[in-house]
Amino acid sequence: MKHTKKRYYRKTTIFLSVLLAFFCAIFAFLTFWWFGKSYPAFDKIARRGSSIPGLSEGISPQGLCSLPEGAEYDFLMSGYIEGKPSRVYLLKEGEENSRFVTFTQDGKAIESHFGGIACTEKYAYIASEEEVLVAPLEKILQGEGSVELEGSFKTGFHENATCCVFDGMLYVAEFYHPPKYPTEPSHTFETASGVRHTLAYAYALDDTSAHGIADMVPRKVLSIPDEAQSMLILEKDIYFSCSYGLPSSRLIRCDNNLGEETEKTFNVNGREIPLYIVEGETVLIMPCMSEEICERDGRLHILFESSSKKYFFFVRTRISHFISLELAALNG
Repeated sequence: MKHTKKRYYRKTTIFLSVLLAFFCAIFAFLTFWWFGKSYPAFDKIARRGSSIPGLSEGISPQGLCSLPEGAEYDFLMSGYIEGKPSRVYLLKEGEENSRFVTFTQDGKAIESHFGGIACTEKYAYIASEEEVLVAPLEKILQGEGSVELEGSFKTGFHENATCCVFDGMLYVAEFYHPPKYPTEPSHTFETASGVRHTLAYAYALDDTSAHGIADMVPRKVLSIPDEAQSMLILEKDIYFSCSYGLPSSRLIRCDNNLGEETEKTFNVNGREIPLYIVEGETVLIMPCMSEEICERDGRLHILFESSSKKYFFFVRTRISHFISLELAALNG
């Protein structure tokens, strides 16, 4: 009987010790997960701006672009809410107040995924799944309400993720992260940075043509980094905001070689289009879920999705404000 009790106590002690070790391991993991990751280089140069609007209503912020000089507002921010019409917010830098518009197509409210956003003096372009939506900028700037789209067009990408405007061109990029977001096998290239699977098309802008675009034939094709949530093209540099899910985001800087001649081509619907391999390096590791970036007054402005209700309980570093970085600090 005594031996039976000893065995019972021994087994109980072993079981409780294993259980305690298990909970200690879980506690250590959660402690490291929530507090162990820091971003000193990012924190050193990051400046916090206004609060991201719509978070309390369930917005998933995606796109950010700078408005033309002289406009009443400074930025447009695009996003979507599950089960509700997608939105574009009008924002002034440093101010908390904002307004938003929703969109209709043929009178029907649009609830699709709104990705990146870009604008010219006349139009706003929104990357939205298989399409790029086109809206008259003047009507967006008039304020709250619903704006009827002027139209939309398809690039041939499975997922149009981001867009930007530079030097008379509208650049539209796809998104790659398998298996949910694949791209065509023909988009895969061996580069100095490794294997790439992601392309961007550049369309010539023309305000006198439909949708402000001269034609639907790309003038340039770019091979860009995978997981690019955004691209920003400047005179000398091209920046990419790359992220997916909970891992840290990356800010990649590349030389702008788009004005140079290239011998490479890529076939788009039977036409050979000049192909540019855009190479660069990661210049900054950032908190997870960085979305679109844009430039204004010498600063790079970054939008994060990490404080949206959709991911609130899974993210350790939640950013609920716009963040900006001095471009000179990145170049230095």
